[in-house]
Amino acid sequence: MAYIREDQADIRVSLNGTPFGDSWNEAEGGNLEADSAKARAGGMGREVSAGGPASRGDLTVRINHSDVVATWLPVFESFVGWGPIRVTLAWLNPDRTPTGTTTTRRGTLKAVNTPDMGGGADVSQFEIVVDCDELAA
Repeated sequence: MAYIREDQADIRVSLNGTPFGDSWNEAEGGNLEADSAKARAGGMGREVSAGGPASRGDLTVRINHSDVVATWLPVFESFVGWGPIRVTLAWLNPDRTPTGTTTTRRGTLKAVNTPDMGGGADVSQFEIVVDCDELAA
């Protein structure tokens, strides 16, 4: 069994059908979770799951901020709240070749977060938040 590390991912973002950048740095969230409903027979019966409808949480995606990425801010901000967005996650082998396994999240651009600035020396991150559709594409 070969394990896949967190860094073995190729993350691509398209906003309104236009790809932005090469591989993004990080993606987190976008998980599918169901509301739960339970039933208990009688006063002391054992609880039984009745399931519930599923909902996919928000997906947060980050890329290193650069002079090129800085030019994206007005474009991304103009699509907040309505812009169709697609994030494709492709898993990579240790030699950086694709494993052939990918997943895609689609939804609406929910937020654009500009990098924190200050006295630190870390590379800043441009961040977007996707309000995901339930179905993975």
